[in-house]
Amino acid sequence: MYEESAPYSFRIRAIFLCSVLFLIVATLFSLVGIYKMSDAPPTLLAAVSTILVVAYWSFFNMRFRITSKGVEAIMPPFTYRISFNEIKKVRVIEKIPWYVGWGLRIWRRRLAYVSMHKPAVEIEKKNGVFRALVLTTRDPEKFIEILTSYFTK
Repeated sequence: MYEESAPYSFRIRAIFLCSVLFLIVATLFSLVGIYKMSDAPPTLLAAVSTILVVAYWSFFNMRFRITSKGVEAIMPPFTYRISFNEIKKVRVIEKIPWYVGWGLRIWRRRLAYVSMHKPAVEIEKKNGVFRALVLTTRDPEKFIEILTSYFTK
């Protein structure tokens, strides 16, 4: 079995960290009474902050796994599996466009797990709703090499 965590750029880590810190500080100020946001209760801001922190935790726990049965893409609480007999073709795509965004994305008929806009692995399927799975692995060529070694066993 092979598993790797998705890579993240310094820029995306900084953006997410700054937004979480801002929300935590705003929540604390609101709860203490230093700053009051309109008529919304402070607990609403705390609830929104909690939801965002959980979403960020999910995003930064994105990982990809090759098992004896197939490929798994995980971004809690979502997991997508492709068995080896469903795989039609595996290739490296040059770069994920900026408009696809980050996180778990539906991009045309592809399901994409995007952590960076860089070359990625595309696993084409023989059939199904999603015709391909796109993974932003650390080293796409190495991932494909490991995948094909498991696939041929």
